[in-house]
Amino acid sequence: MRAIPFLAAAVAILGSSTGARADAQLDASFERGNQAYLHGDYKAAIDAYEQVLAAGIVHEDLEYNLANAYVKADRLGPAILHYERALSLDPSQEDVQQNLKIVREAAASRWQDKLQGEERDAFWVRALQLFSPGGLTLLFLAIYTAMFGLALTVYLLPTGFLRVSLLPLLVFAVVGTAGTGGLLLGRWWLANRVERGVVLPDEMAVKEGPDANYQTSFLVHAGLRVRIVDHDQDWVKVQFANGLEGWTRERDVGRL
Repeated sequence: MRAIPFLAAAVAILGSSTGARADAQLDASFERGNQAYLHGDYKAAIDAYEQVLAAGIVHEDLEYNLANAYVKADRLGPAILHYERALSLDPSQEDVQQNLKIVREAAASRWQDKLQGEERDAFWVRALQLFSPGGLTLLFLAIYTAMFGLALTVYLLPTGFLRVSLLPLLVFAVVGTAGTGGLLLGRWWLANRVERGVVLPDEMAVKEGPDANYQTSFLVHAGLRVRIVDHDQDWVKVQFANGLEGWTRERDVGRL
């Protein structure tokens, strides 16, 4: 379990005039969740953490605590969702990676799907998820600054050995800037243009169409990742990593 301050995030979201009051309320809710968790009241912990989350707070520690509470409440789908969200904010968290692996294995052993290859995202998605948006932004700015400095230096230097020796470094910086810029653009596109989610119920029916009267194509278990490719009122069309598609209730898919 982790404890985090909320003042900066609350002020940024709610405005400086109400920031102090909102911060106190959010801190109280978060602490209430921590205390409920420590006393084994996992439902109360979930309710308190969800209240903080509903206020618009985005933080990997909040997602981590909420995931742990869902595990204790034996709700593996929501637990996997919030571990995934925590990792999307900071992919380097080894404890979150380990917990997610354990919970996924528990879900897979509890519910045996007949689908094959549905567990893993596409390679390009997994590759982009290795980098956090913040880390990529800092790396891009650092390489871009180095490229700009090298370009200016090469331009100002007179023709000679030093100027020629800097050219390979400038080329490397240009390539690095283009590469990290492409990764940053891909990460932004993944976060803002590709709708992804996680199956929440222990067992979810995937239908042939956006209505309960359609025939069930197959059943899947909690925690599986999906891509949302279409909407129809309160139904969503989901696609699995193995290419299979179908419709399910929107409430049964948690957004990443």
